[in-house]
Amino acid sequence: MKQAWKWYIVLGAILGVVYAIVPLPTTKLVVWPLLAWSSVVAIVVGVRRNRPAARPPWYFLAAGVATFATGDNLYSFRSYVLHNDIPFPSYVDLVYLAVYPLLVVGLVQMVRRRSGGRDRTSMIDAAIVTVSVGLISWVFLIAPYVRIADLGVAERVFSIAYPVGDIALLAIAVRLAVGGGRRPLAFWLLTGSIVALLAADALYGHLNLTGAWHEHNIVDVGWIAFYVGWGAAALHPSMTQLTVATPVRRSVNARRLVVVGSTVLIPPVALFVDQSVGSVDNGAAIAVASVVTMVLVMIRVAGLARDVADGRSETRFETLLDNASDAILVVSAIGVVQYHTPSSERVLGGAPGTLDGRPLAARLLPDDAEQLQLLLTGSMGPATVEWRVRHGDNEWRDLEIIAADMRGVDGVDGFVLTMRDITERKQLDGELRRRALHDDLTSLPNRALFLDRVGHALSRGHRDGDSIGVLFLDLDDFKLVNDRLGHAGGDEMLIAVAARLTTMIRPGDTIARFGGDEFAILVEDVDIGSRIEQVADRVLEALHEPLEIGDEPVLARGSIGIAVGASDTHNPDDLLRDADAAMYVAKRSGKDRYVLFASAMHDEAERRRVVAAELRGAIDRNELVVFYQPIVEVHSGITRGAEALVRWEHPQRGMVLPDDFIPIAETNGVIIPLGQWVLGEACSEVQRWKQAGIVDESFYVTVNLSARHLQDPRVVEHVVAALRQSGLPAAALVLEVTETALIEDLDKTRATLGSLKKLGLRLAIDDFGTGYSSLSYLSAFPLDVIKIDKSFIDQLALTTGGPAMVRAVVELAQALGLQAVAEGVEEREQADALELLGCHLAQGFLFARPMRAGEMERRLSGDRVPSR
Repeated sequence: MKQAWKWYIVLGAILGVVYAIVPLPTTKLVVWPLLAWSSVVAIVVGVRRNRPAARPPWYFLAAGVATFATGDNLYSFRSYVLHNDIPFPSYVDLVYLAVYPLLVVGLVQMVRRRSGGRDRTSMIDAAIVTVSVGLISWVFLIAPYVRIADLGVAERVFSIAYPVGDIALLAIAVRLAVGGGRRPLAFWLLTGSIVALLAADALYGHLNLTGAWHEHNIVDVGWIAFYVGWGAAALHPSMTQLTVATPVRRSVNARRLVVVGSTVLIPPVALFVDQSVGSVDNGAAIAVASVVTMVLVMIRVAGLARDVADGRSETRFETLLDNASDAILVVSAIGVVQYHTPSSERVLGGAPGTLDGRPLAARLLPDDAEQLQLLLTGSMGPATVEWRVRHGDNEWRDLEIIAADMRGVDGVDGFVLTMRDITERKQLDGELRRRALHDDLTSLPNRALFLDRVGHALSRGHRDGDSIGVLFLDLDDFKLVNDRLGHAGGDEMLIAVAARLTTMIRPGDTIARFGGDEFAILVEDVDIGSRIEQVADRVLEALHEPLEIGDEPVLARGSIGIAVGASDTHNPDDLLRDADAAMYVAKRSGKDRYVLFASAMHDEAERRRVVAAELRGAIDRNELVVFYQPIVEVHSGITRGAEALVRWEHPQRGMVLPDDFIPIAETNGVIIPLGQWVLGEACSEVQRWKQAGIVDESFYVTVNLSARHLQDPRVVEHVVAALRQSGLPAAALVLEVTETALIEDLDKTRATLGSLKKLGLRLAIDDFGTGYSSLSYLSAFPLDVIKIDKSFIDQLALTTGGPAMVRAVVELAQALGLQAVAEGVEEREQADALELLGCHLAQGFLFARPMRAGEMERRLSGDRVPSR
């Protein structure tokens, strides 16, 4: 059936050739009826097979073609069978004239169906063309009959009726051509056949008027094209689109304006022709046509200016709707979908048309359907909610819904729901939340979650009068295991230890991994010296059982520190600190044992106090030194920046690493002047490199800010001073903050970072994924860089999920317009994986260890790509 229209055109062409070569009267009595009535049959068959939404227009067109064919048959029968001269006018002319109202009615119905409403612009354009072309018909076809003196009234009326009918058909045909609606192949077949009919009628009228008409000539080609074209249009599957309404687009079509504008020239040309032949016989008609045309053109120009402005805005709006990622639905008061944007079928799934007229609640979970009902009944105002919606593939998707009641608003009259698919965002956010509170390697709770549960346990203990215990476990000689089995073997051992410890605790207790080889256990409702020690004994005994790591058994040993407390005397940090202190005592006592915390262990606290006191004077004594670790471009190894790291050259203890004094500096406030000094040193050194031409203007340095810095009201002042004194451009400075530092005081932190950002420097979030990773934090702060934590990088080659998580972070950074930098890259395989995942900057031992300024300067002077 899809190809029937082609076969019909081939059949019409064959009959046309036969008609041309077969002599009269056979051609008029046999071939012509076949051509004419085949068109009627084709239209009826096309309507029944294609089933357009509106059939009456096509049936009127079929009736018009059938009437035309009847007139042709009657004329041929009387001329070639009865051999009677046909008087003019006769009943045959009545049949022919009946064709026009049938065709016009059918085309008018089609135009109404296509436009879906009033299209004032198209009506004016059609009127301009009709008046101008109608003037030609008047000059050459109508006026001559008006002037013939010896014509009777009936002859004159019928002679004029034919061109008038053609003008009426022309008017609606032009309205069809310039109006809105889809224009598939069936449209062009239909309009082409109308043009052929009007051309044939005009040529017939002219030849008949001049007495040059004779049967079986070139004019018949136009009528054949009319019959075949209408039949082929109805058979083509796209004919269903000819009666489908589409929005009227107010756009300025240059070709349309040229065509319409050209017809305006017809009246003056007609006047010129009249003058050329010696007399102006049609002056009145030309004047009337000129006035009418001019008025219509003025109306059209006035509307054109308005349409240009409205069209731009409307086109822009429709383009946005067509390409929007969000779905917009208009739902009636009973919850039925009345309208939806094209994007709705992508967001909600399903084939085109499956949403129209369907109840939205059928795709919702019961609780969400109840919420929709509350919205429809007016119990909820404008709201933003999240619903679980069944997608077209029967999967449930998370959607964010913005609902607005627009009942009574013209053109809407319903509830407008703007829907955004947040499934992937929620999955990523959920995974990041899980990773923020769980250890990646063992899936145990991490430090943050453990301290939270200790806090809740202390609160319950205060209510019930119970104590809680915290066990802090550190594996003994774990470094030897790593050295012997490698890091992969060490990780496998940690996983095995975590699994074994999990079997040692009650369901209500908690075991966590703090990183490295450190674990903590929360035991609730304990008795000092009894139950808590029994738990410690079971843990040690469990570790004595060999672990199968790879193909060999491995013995694990551990030292445990125990602290017991209640809410009226301890907080979570106190308990953990005491358990940690007791664990170090167990280590010093021979390992593979547990020790209960005692007040004498506060000696360690005293040591920390001494370190803090010495640290205060370390700056003045020039004992601190800044090291630099290169940040390199992964694929080339070129150094693009450096991270400034502080070291303490203690006169007695030698080089002290940051882990041994930075936590102490954080707690006692020394971190503020220490950080200020590091910032000033780093800015001055990098500016010196820039001035010496060792690095270019794109080189930058990153300096860490602690939580204390973010809460310091003078931090912006300190940064400004460091930049001014060093002369370093703000664009060459990146300040790093940790996730935990960001959330201590959200409002104050946001304000501080905003002020720093205004200086022109960049902000980075350090150790991303180890703290309270959340999309809301990333969007709330003016960040520029995400530094992917080493724990993520370590998983790249160890687990199948490692690359997926790094890819998620990199894609998240790209989506938010942030730059991703990987930390702790130690193996070439990790660097290669990062490059494939789209992370192009990294730092780590693979490229260089932290180094003094002089060594860094030499590296920059001879920068080269690291070997593979």
